[in-house]
Amino acid sequence: MDSKSYKFDFVPISNELTEFEKSLSNLELIRYIEHPDLFFKETAYLKKVDGKESYYNLFSKIKSNNFNKGSGYLTHGFDFYRGSFHGQLIRGLINSCNLKEDSMILDPFCGSGTTLVESSLLGFNSIGIDINPIACLNSKIKTHLLDYEFDHFIQDNERYFNLSFFEELQINLPHFKVILDKDIKELFYIFIYLRSLSMEFRLSTDKKKNFRRIYIKLINVLKLFCELKKDIDINLGKSTIFFGDSLVELKKIKTNSIDAIITSPPYLDLIDYIQEDLISINFLFKKSKIDLIRAKSIGNRFKNDSLTEKLYWTRINLLLKEVVRILKPNHHFILIINNYKNMKNLYERFILTNNFSIERILKREVVNIKKRNNSEFVYFLKTNI
Repeated sequence: MDSKSYKFDFVPISNELTEFEKSLSNLELIRYIEHPDLFFKETAYLKKVDGKESYYNLFSKIKSNNFNKGSGYLTHGFDFYRGSFHGQLIRGLINSCNLKEDSMILDPFCGSGTTLVESSLLGFNSIGIDINPIACLNSKIKTHLLDYEFDHFIQDNERYFNLSFFEELQINLPHFKVILDKDIKELFYIFIYLRSLSMEFRLSTDKKKNFRRIYIKLINVLKLFCELKKDIDINLGKSTIFFGDSLVELKKIKTNSIDAIITSPPYLDLIDYIQEDLISINFLFKKSKIDLIRAKSIGNRFKNDSLTEKLYWTRINLLLKEVVRILKPNHHFILIINNYKNMKNLYERFILTNNFSIERILKREVVNIKKRNNSEFVYFLKTNI
């Protein structure tokens, strides 16, 4: 390698990085060692690399909300999803995996799609799975919109502002998996309508005003990103989202075909994600279907008994076995675990009994929605097979 390529001229994104962020910032430097001329496009924790402004710093200027530090930029802030990752965190974790250009990333509990969005922004293809239909819809919107020109959504859109369009759609709604395959433009407006319904319920605000307010915010973000894309060299990765039980969907993935897995599992009796999105889900499904979705959810909040706990760990154990099967040898499985009800120690036991070696563990201090300090642990794992 040409040593002149390495200037090590770094300007941090902030002078107040936490100990966790400093550790992850050091880990992502493997990308600088590999490709010093490309690292400014990839870094999550540097404002400038060898005199070049980082893409992350450019992205972070396009605000989609002002509430989530590290995730309020681009499409990340299009929804509010409890327990979601920070985009900056995931970007740093992906960098630490030091993946090749054609790599495939998987999140078997994709939630609001943070892993998928950052994979796309870094040029990697990705797969997301979730049993929550709203999570799947949000993930598709937040990933696929990155690749569209904003004017695609503002042409011939008058019918969507007559909210009776959606009321009629509800009556004739086809199977949800078909909905996910709809034209992205129609999905975009369905997404806005569901967000306006949720705001009407949570904040007692008028859904018509909500609809227009959300539309303006989203279009502005897309417009700014389209303008930025003209000035930078970026190749976006493609994402595929599957609606269903993670255990069922994982069995459809070929052995040794995934280059990295980054996820945080649902926790028993912590957050009922189906209840969180119930207003939107009620628009899509009848009660019998909602009950079926909830019953299949790992970590069902409404059955907190010894039998359910045993079933939870049985399913987690089966999931870890599938991870061992589909992950390429000597590739990373990054598992983010909240220490809720001693989950860390319990997960560690299952990790070690499923042929994983623990490369490192990073502790991250977080403040939850109730402003209480909490800790989560980021496990960097590789298979022993």
